[in-house]
Amino acid sequence: MIPEGTETPERRIGYLSGAPLVSTREETALPGPRAHVLGVMRAFEALGWEVQPYIVGDKVPLRWVTDGRTEHTLRSNYLKRALADGLRWYMSVLNGWRATREIGEVDWVYERLGAFQALGWWFKRRGIPWILETNALLFREASADRASVAFSGLQRLVECWAYHRCDVLICVSQALADMVVEQVGIDPRKIVIMPNGVDTAIFDPRCHQPKRLFQGCTIGFVGQLHAWQRLDLLIEVLTELRAEDVDLKLVVIGDGPHRAEWESLARRLGQSQHTRFLGRVPWSDVPKYIAGFDIGYVGPVPLSPGVMYLSPLKLYEYAAMSRPILASDFDEARILVKEASCGYIFRMGNKKDLKRVLRQAYAEQHKWNEMGRRARKIVVERHSWHARVRDAINKIESILEEAYGAPYPARRRS
Repeated sequence: MIPEGTETPERRIGYLSGAPLVSTREETALPGPRAHVLGVMRAFEALGWEVQPYIVGDKVPLRWVTDGRTEHTLRSNYLKRALADGLRWYMSVLNGWRATREIGEVDWVYERLGAFQALGWWFKRRGIPWILETNALLFREASADRASVAFSGLQRLVECWAYHRCDVLICVSQALADMVVEQVGIDPRKIVIMPNGVDTAIFDPRCHQPKRLFQGCTIGFVGQLHAWQRLDLLIEVLTELRAEDVDLKLVVIGDGPHRAEWESLARRLGQSQHTRFLGRVPWSDVPKYIAGFDIGYVGPVPLSPGVMYLSPLKLYEYAAMSRPILASDFDEARILVKEASCGYIFRMGNKKDLKRVLRQAYAEQHKWNEMGRRARKIVVERHSWHARVRDAINKIESILEEAYGAPYPARRRS
C-alpha cells in the first residue's frame, strides 16, 4: 500500500485513449476530457510512475479535435454516424496493435474507454494487467443522450466484453458502478470508484487574476451545454428573482448543442444584459474566469437511465478556485458541500427549490469568502487528482494481488 505523501518505486504505465476526438492539445473542443486525461497522467507521474501515453486524439489531424460541430453533425445524420462507427472500429484494431509496439513493456496499462475501443486487450494478451476506466455506460449515453453512434447494439457488445475482460474497472461514481453491476453483470469486487478530481496547482486562486464580466454578484458555469445541465431552469429562475430585486448575473463558458436555444431563451426573457455566453475559451484562461465568478453552478438532472451517474469536473474546479457551490442534489455535490460547508444544494430540476436556495445565497453574500476558503482546503486535502490516483492505486494493487497472487504480472525486465 502507498502511504500518503510517499511515492511508489519507479514503474511504467501505459496510458491509452482510443477516442479520436479526445486530445491533450489545448485547442481541443473537448476541454473536460483533456483535463481528465492530463490530471490522471500527471498524478501517476507525481507518484513516481513513468507514463507512456498512446492518445489517438493527439495523433489525428488537428481539425478533427477542434471542430466543435462534430457531435451535432453526427446527431443529425445517421449515415455519418454509421461511417463514424466503422472508422472507430477500424481505428481500435489498428491503434491497439500500434500501441503495443510504441509503448512496449509496462507494468500496467490504464485505458480511458471510448466508443468501440478496447486497446488494452492487446496488452492483456501479453500478460500485462489492463485497468479500464469508464465515465458512463457509453452504449446507453451515446445512443439515448448524445445520439452519436448508429450501431448501439454493437457498441454494447464491445463495451460489455471489455468490462468483463479487463482486470480492474474504474467507475467515476458509485451510481455508475451500480449500473454496470446490474446491467452488465460485472463482479463488484473488480470495480474501483474514482471520481473526477482537479489539478490544485493549476486551479489555484493565488495564481490567477480574476476576469470579471459584471460588477454585480455573478453565478458562473463551465462545461458542455447539454440538456441535462439545465441552464434553462437557472435562466428562468434568475429572471423571476430579478422581479424581487435579487440581482444575480450569469456567465456561461462552454459550447454545445443547447447553446443557441439557451441564448434565445435569455433574450426572450429580457436577460441578455445580465447574461453572457462566451463559448469556448482557451483552457489556460478557465481558472481566471472562475476566479471572476462569485459562485459556481452545477445543476445536472438524471440522464436517460433516470440516474445522475456523472462526476462533474467543474464541481472540483470551482472549489479549488475558492468559489462556493450551487448544485443540484447528487451524491458528489452533497458530500463536498456538507464536508466543507461551502455552498447550497437544491432538488434536481426543481424550480421552486432552486429559487429558495438562491434567495438564501443572495442574503448570505457575507459568508461566500469563508465558504470558498473551506472549499479549497477540503479539495486540496481529499479531491485532487493526486489524492484520487494515490487511493486508486492502493485499491488496484489489492484487486490484482487477489486475482493473480503476489507478485502479479509485471513487465519483463532484461
